[in-house]
Amino acid sequence: MDYRRSSRDWRRPTIVSLLLVLAPCIAVGVILGVNAMVAVLAAIAIPLAAVLWFQRGLRRRRMDRSVLVLTGIGMILLILLLLPLVDLLTTTDPAAIVHMAQDPTVQEALYLSLSTATSATLLAVILGIPMGYVLAREEFTGKALVEAIVDMPVVVPHLVAGIALVFVFGRGGAVGGPLSHFNILITSTYWGIVLAMFFVSVPFVVNYAREGFERVDPRMETVSRTLGTTRAGAMLRVTFPLSWTSLLTGAIMTWARAISEFDTVALVAYYPRTINTLFYEWFRFHGYTYSRPLAAFMLLVALAIFIALRALAAWGRPVNDDRA
Repeated sequence: MDYRRSSRDWRRPTIVSLLLVLAPCIAVGVILGVNAMVAVLAAIAIPLAAVLWFQRGLRRRRMDRSVLVLTGIGMILLILLLLPLVDLLTTTDPAAIVHMAQDPTVQEALYLSLSTATSATLLAVILGIPMGYVLAREEFTGKALVEAIVDMPVVVPHLVAGIALVFVFGRGGAVGGPLSHFNILITSTYWGIVLAMFFVSVPFVVNYAREGFERVDPRMETVSRTLGTTRAGAMLRVTFPLSWTSLLTGAIMTWARAISEFDTVALVAYYPRTINTLFYEWFRFHGYTYSRPLAAFMLLVALAIFIALRALAAWGRPVNDDRA
């Protein structure tokens, strides 16, 4: 059966997709007013491009109308996610954003956030990947309990996590108390921020590593060992390279989660101020208008960094080309 379609046949799915995307946007714009309409129309660009690209990829196959409907619904989700971000960027004075980016206080807080998030990610990778390997390869009594403990920081309220860390690593805590006698302080220091970021983000690297290792057939390690390679050598030469994409994605998600944390960091180490703490302080004492350019600047930085990291992850992902 010939699945190729003429340009006329492809016009109708495109129109349907446009209606699925435009209808909720126009409705939201009418309700919220003219300014919101501009933001909504700006938010249409990316979802619409995604729809057109999606249809282009299906030209060689039979178009499933249910997939088309699901795509339109997914575009509504993208619009709901993009609308607040686009509105923030389009309604903020670009000169104010540039001025905010040149503020030494902002630059110092941004550098602190980037460096502490990177340190927390490195610590999570060093400690989390071995745990992910053990959970993927070994069966032992209490494994479910260990998995629950690993996932616990995801479900525990971050204010509670911050208080718990202070009680343990503060000057009077079980760990922080003895260390303070040697003038080693954790809370209200650089390493306190790293500790808080590490605590809330380490489950990502463990779980992504475990899933990556589970996709690698253990028999491949066995074959490598029969050729004279040790268990550690088989891990480094076989399992880790085949799990590279999952490990990299886990590190990226860990870094993103670490740099976005505020509650736990604020309780463990309010000073020195990260970019999130600085924004909270400016918003609290100066109000919405004063802190708005900083919010727009933080959004631009976050988008630029995360797009770059996602591009790096995509670069390391194998490409499956099933075109005939």
